[in-house]
Amino acid sequence: MTIKKIINLRSTDYLINPKVPPPNLRPKCKIKGCKNSIAISKTNTDGTPYYRLTKLCGTHHWKALAEKHGKSVCEFNNERHPYRKHRKTYCENRDGRFGFKCRYTIKHSGQLQVDHKNGDPHDNRPRNLQTLCANCHIYKTHLNKDYSSPGRKKLKKNSLTKYSC
Repeated sequence: MTIKKIINLRSTDYLINPKVPPPNLRPKCKIKGCKNSIAISKTNTDGTPYYRLTKLCGTHHWKALAEKHGKSVCEFNNERHPYRKHRKTYCENRDGRFGFKCRYTIKHSGQLQVDHKNGDPHDNRPRNLQTLCANCHIYKTHLNKDYSSPGRKKLKKNSLTKYSC
């Protein structure tokens, strides 16, 4: 049995497009001390790579974009996310909606998570979203059995069919 190599000149993957060099042979980021490669935005019609115009690696590219908008990289990425952009700066269970008032002191925004009230991860309407600390989120998920909600079942079914042989 012979294995035929797939060649696609539109691909930015060096394993598929023979004209794209491997990461260690690509031009490096223009930031002093950074050893990361510049990202390939697309390929030209002949299959040669078209590198990012700013000559920055992914890390420095996103950092520059965030600074341009006066935000941290985390804030900049979260505001573009379908539901994380609705995350508040406190745990909403401080009103006692789960039978106890959350008294956890939030020291970092990473301690907060956005929860889908009805358990459906596809329902990103703002009225279906609430901000909870990790503790309250786990408690609520266990209490309401969100792991067995119709949306989660659909998610599991899709992931099984997507990767099955």
